[in-house]
This record gives sequence, C-alpha cells and structure tokens, in this order.
Amino acid sequence: MLAPVTISDMYSIRAACEADLTAVVELLVRLQADPGHHIGYHGTTAEEITEELTQVVRDWPAGAVVGCDEHGAVRAVLSAEVRPELGRAWLYGPFVDVPTGHPAARQVWQNTADELLDLVTTLPRLAGVTDLELYGHRRNRGLGDFAARHGFAAGSASRVFTLTGSALRSVLVGAVPDPVGPRRLDNDPETRAQVVELHERCFPNRTVTGNQLVRGARGHTVVVLTGADGVIGYAAGFVQEKELYVDYVAVDPNMRSAGAGRSLVRALLRALAAAKGVRGQAAAVIALGNDASERMFTALGFGLHLELVAYRRR
Repeated sequence: MLAPVTISDMYSIRAACEADLTAVVELLVRLQADPGHHIGYHGTTAEEITEELTQVVRDWPAGAVVGCDEHGAVRAVLSAEVRPELGRAWLYGPFVDVPTGHPAARQVWQNTADELLDLVTTLPRLAGVTDLELYGHRRNRGLGDFAARHGFAAGSASRVFTLTGSALRSVLVGAVPDPVGPRRLDNDPETRAQVVELHERCFPNRTVTGNQLVRGARGHTVVVLTGADGVIGYAAGFVQEKELYVDYVAVDPNMRSAGAGRSLVRALLRALAAAKGVRGQAAAVIALGNDASERMFTALGFGLHLELVAYRRR
C-alpha cells in the first residue's frame, strides 16, 4: 500500500517573484498544449502567455504563487487577475506538472493545487476578494475536481471558434468598406458614451469595463456602427502574436438579424490587421447556447476549435 503523499514530498509553495517569469512561461507553454491541463485565459505560445501575464494580469508576481521541486525548478503555478473594485478575481490555473508515471499523480496534482489556492488567496492583492472564477478545457478533469472540492459551481460552457486560411483571407481582402459602415471609434464623446452604455448592458461585470474599452486601457481596438439614432453596435478585439482576437461584439437588440454583427466583425479584423499586421488565425469565444453568435461567426467561416467551462465561487 502506498504511503500518503504530502505536499512536502513533491513541491514547496511560495509567492512568485519576477525572476520566475521565464520558467513559468516555459512550463505553461508545455502544459497548455495538453487539453488535460489547458486553461482558457491563456494562449499557447511563449509570446502570448508572456503578454497575458505581464499586460493582462499586470504586475504579475504580486498576484501569483509557484511550486518548486527540490532543485528549485518551477513545477506549478497559479496566477490571479484581480479587480478589487468588483471584489472579484480570475484564477489562471492551477497548473501542476506531475512527473510522468508517478504512482500518485492525481493526489499530487490535487494536493499541490490546494496549496497554491491556499497561498494565493492570502496575498495582499486578493484582500477583500470573495468572488473567484476558474476557466479551463472541458477535458481538464483535474480542474473540474478541484473546483468541486473548493465550492466552485460549474457555469455555462463556452466555445472557441477560429478562422484560418482562405476564409480569413477573404474577410481581410473583401470588398472596400462601405463609407457608412463600421469605422474606428473616434473621440466623439456621445458615441463613446453610447458604446460604454451598450457594453455595460451586454457584458456586465466583465474584466474590461466600458470606460476601459473605449479608452483602450486594456489594448483593445474598437470599431463602431452608427445610424440616425446613434450607436447600432460595436466590436472590440486585440492582436496577439499569431492571432487576431475578437473579444466583444454587441449590437442593439432592435437592430439584430440585419447583418450588423457580421459587418462589425469584418471591420474589426481588417482594422486589427491594418494596425498590427495580418496573422494566421482569428479567434472568438462564444458562450454555449448563444446560437445567434455561433450562426454569425459560422457564416463568416469560423469553425469550432475547442470547448471551455467556467467555474465560479462567490
């Protein structure tokens, strides 16, 4: 009979420091490639993950903990993106690298993950935060078990859709944009205020507020479609190393089913490519059950890439 495995048998847990970043990125690149470890907030390349940790999580070490083996090598990590004004944090992980063939791999993973969570929630960055969210691949069984044991309720699943090859090229080099169609968001105060209002109505309590979106505080490019009565809709996204990412698309409920969403997505992808260069892929995450959005992206040539599940503890 195997003796119980304690955390001291494998990894020591401590707060992260800036010097850990390179090792953490190398670890995540390897684990993100496996659906059994995949976390939805992260990309898959070193460049994407570095950008997410340093620009999205921001001041990364202050909101992260790591697990190290007996040689000091980083073998586990849990990072937190914190919105103190909402009392909410998004947990990037836990990631635990268990040696192949370990006789108690499942127990080591769960013990390490527990210790990571215990420590990260004591960091000053998370003081007063009571609303936590996890997000991972539906095949990440360890994450699902971890969430259930710690009181995280499984939320709705979401799907990642991607556009590549000739379908992407046709969007980027399509017809000349209509002069009365979508355009880059300018500094007009009324238009910006309407985009903020529409964003908060359609996407309440997200990591990016309407004001942050229109200011570009989180790196978004925004295109907007207006009519006689003001803003009809907007689309917002950003560019990663290998991907044009469509983050938000919102259309006034009274103007849906008229092709506005497709026009906005096309305009956004062209604006992103014009600003930062063409990438080999475009991507969007759609909540499972949002059939209208799935139809819209499918009509543009996007195809299903993977499915993710969110877990939340309030």
